[in-house]
Amino acid sequence: MNFLTILTLVIGYFVYLVYKPYLLDIAIASLMAIAFGKINIMLSKKIKNNLYIAIIDTIILSLLIFGPFLYFIIELGKFVSKFDPEIAKNVLLQLQNLASHLPQSIYEKIKSIISPDNITQLYKTILPLIGTITQKSALFFKDAFLIVVFFFFAILYGKEILEFLKKIIPMSEEQLKTLFFNTSEVMSVVFYSTILTALLEGVLFGFIVSFFGFDFFFFSVMYAFASLIPLIGGIIMWAPVSLYLYSQGNVKGAIIVAVYSIVVISIIADTFIKPLIIAWIKKIFETEIEINSLLIFFSIVAGLSSFGLWGIIIGPAITTIFISILKFYEEMK
Repeated sequence: MNFLTILTLVIGYFVYLVYKPYLLDIAIASLMAIAFGKINIMLSKKIKNNLYIAIIDTIILSLLIFGPFLYFIIELGKFVSKFDPEIAKNVLLQLQNLASHLPQSIYEKIKSIISPDNITQLYKTILPLIGTITQKSALFFKDAFLIVVFFFFAILYGKEILEFLKKIIPMSEEQLKTLFFNTSEVMSVVFYSTILTALLEGVLFGFIVSFFGFDFFFFSVMYAFASLIPLIGGIIMWAPVSLYLYSQGNVKGAIIVAVYSIVVISIIADTFIKPLIIAWIKKIFETEIEINSLLIFFSIVAGLSSFGLWGIIIGPAITTIFISILKFYEEMK
């Protein structure tokens, strides 16, 4: 090991210490830039200035990230300011009535927890939770801001960065192209199919609840955001709405919302329409790589559990890169 190698390792370690707090943000921004690769190719046919392309991409990403969260924070503040304990008491009372059909021992436990007499205590319990949500939101916005900044420079200097990586990474140019191509293809399909599916499910939910007097836009946005959470995302939205309708004596409406959400949104839209959306996106972007939907699903779930919301991006990317590297070893045999 020569002096230059030792110096590189030492300086590299200190560089790691300096930039450690930002490494995840840089990684996410880079992956998002890769996901925008197909759009950039299409934009470059009409816009020759790379700076303009970077600005357009950054504006789109900013709207996708900050728009829903700002709306959620504003509406949460309105909800807290207009919180009516009497409505909450009525909902809890009706929930108790539903729980009365359960075994007596279970019913007694549920009754002690959700008693309308404890509504003040429940409200006091909710307030710290709202404070925690606000704190987490502040951290999210900080990370999101850094991601947007890094994303802008990744788009602006993407070609130069790739050329530099080709020179220093000890891999053949063909392997690097394959690695980048596979990651770009998967990231594009996952990113755009996730957004379109979430929007579709949000609109479907907003449509049904609007018939019962709920705000279409608010519940569309909230359901689209909640649907990003695997398995339980939809329940977070339709269960409270159904319970509220039930507490107001609208049993039919509560059943319609619940059945519609399960059958139309969770089963038809998420199970049958989502693959069609993926196929449509692959056709638009002329994607050739074959993607195992089940593998992508589990990579998203694993990513969410390890990295939070950003795991939607990181999980599939890491899985794709790992599989591509394994294929290189297969080709060497």
